Amino acid sequence: MAAATAQPPSTSTMTGNSVFSAPGWVKSFYSTFPLVVLEQEDEVDWKVRAKQGGDHAVELWIHPPSPSSGHHPHSHYRSWTSSSPSSLRTQLLFLLRETSSNVPVSFKSWSNEISAPGGILPTLHILNQDRLLATDEIRGWLESTYPLKGKGKELQGLPSREAYDRALALSHLILGNLLPAYLASLPTQPSNFHLLFPIPPPLSAGLTTPLPASLTGDSRDIDTDEVIRKGVNALDTIEVILENTNSGWLFDARHPTSIDALVTSHLHVIYSLPPSTVLRSNMDSRPTLGEYVDRVLDYAEKRMKK
Repeated sequence: MAAATAQPPSTSTMTGNSVFSAPGWVKSFYSTFPLVVLEQEDEVDWKVRAKQGGDHAVELWIHPPSPSSGHHPHSHYRSWTSSSPSSLRTQLLFLLRETSSNVPVSFKSWSNEISAPGGILPTLHILNQDRLLATDEIRGWLESTYPLKGKGKELQGLPSREAYDRALALSHLILGNLLPAYLASLPTQPSNFHLLFPIPPPLSAGLTTPLPASLTGDSRDIDTDEVIRKGVNALDTIEVILENTNSGWLFDARHPTSIDALVTSHLHVIYSLPPSTVLRSNMDSRPTLGEYVDRVLDYAEKRMKK
């Protein structure tokens, strides 16, 4: 990258005009800390991408994918899948969408999450409007802009009301048990980890301490072994459901649906954990789950290439 070093204010004189003479401390400052003007490293090219895409071309900002999975390699790795279950779920919601035409979406790794709307990823960039949608607005935009086709759109593509109710129960199990178990298996947990539980775990400092939370912190007394045990039980449930499925998709849907996006995204990230962790070792021992993850991701990849 080219750079130009700015010169301190001149002390010379020009014909007919006297040029400002910089004080000594200014010249001393510039000699120690020269002002360097850097060229722009990247270009604002969204306008070009907007022209190249369709009227509804969008770009999904996601948590970056795992770095080639070099530390904990597994056979289910895909270079395009985000390392975050929330971002990967949204990727799959777009790719698995059964509409009259595929959603013209592209994915952009975004490492500075705090700069996203609300400080949370994923974020949707609607290119032709130069508009950013926060995480909780993306699903509504997708539903209204690309409504599901067919008679079963009220059931999200599932074959019956019973299947829809079972999918809803499974989604609660995934978000309430499997997601906390995955986060508990990470080397460090996010600061809002305790908010995932229906009953917030007690403060580690106790309720009777006279010290303010600003001094004691908001750390919680969480039994991670119990959290992971519930996650393993959730894997049991998913495996049983898949073993009783004939179509290859959850609850015998004709094609993958939003419940497949949710389940696959939360199963796939487990493979990025170290093989010695309880949750990863349980996943590795269940080939049915691995085959299902590959089936959904293969289906999504084919739609990326269309």
